[in-house]
Amino acid sequence: MMNRLREWGVPVGFILLWAIAAAFTLRALIGMESTLQAAQVPPQSTQVADRPVVAHVHHTSPAS
Repeated sequence: MMNRLREWGVPVGFILLWAIAAAFTLRALIGMESTLQAAQVPPQSTQVADRPVVAHVHHTSPAS
């Protein structure tokens, strides 16, 4: 009986552990993909405006 347990128990145990680890890895990768999609920022527009934006700069002399 112990011989049969050694012959079949250890390989079946390793296969079960491998399957659990593979399922955990796939679940983590799928979760990471959905997190990445939620964190993506929509692209900003690179179109040129009709009118250029002019910054108003006030030149002042230093206080004396």
